[in-house]
Amino acid sequence: MQSSKGKVDDRYGRSASYRVAVTTNVSNDERKPDGKSEKRKRNKGKPDLEDLKQEVQMDQHKIPIEELLARLNTSTEKGLTSQQSREVYERDGPNALSPPRTTPEWLKFCKQLFGGFAMLLWIGAILCFIAYSIQAGTYEEPPDDNLYLGIVLAAVVIVTGCFSYYQEARSSRIMESFKSMVPQVSMHLLFFT
Repeated sequence: MQSSKGKVDDRYGRSASYRVAVTTNVSNDERKPDGKSEKRKRNKGKPDLEDLKQEVQMDQHKIPIEELLARLNTSTEKGLTSQQSREVYERDGPNALSPPRTTPEWLKFCKQLFGGFAMLLWIGAILCFIAYSIQAGTYEEPPDDNLYLGIVLAAVVIVTGCFSYYQEARSSRIMESFKSMVPQVSMHLLFFT
């Protein structure tokens, strides 16, 4: 097939400019015509971290609609043919966002108890307990100031950690409820012959 600009289309009817627009920012000599990297995989089954960090260069939002329709080999009136739609589905899979990995709740709770400023308070509490144990070993009647201060610091960290975890859990539940407001179905234009 020939595109409107005279460049050869691939087997899916996409022009060379489409492939360039949706591939990562890597020079063409490192890619095959299908857009896959010719570099040897270092870790089989695992994606290369540098490939994942690269940004995808896209210009679909900047070009005129006529050029975009030509790149995608479709039209606003007819849409895709059922064969094209089937090929796109087989090639790319369903048009769905993959959910992000979630952090386990126990890990979120531990981050609230031991993260940031809470860690400084834990260190202060431990130092107070160490100071009390040194005083208990040297004095017959040790003052209880360091013991009480250590207990208060530990209690403050535990209470604020639980409260912070509760607030974070509530806000994440609210964000999850927003997902139910997003429609799960959309309308597609297909050309039936």
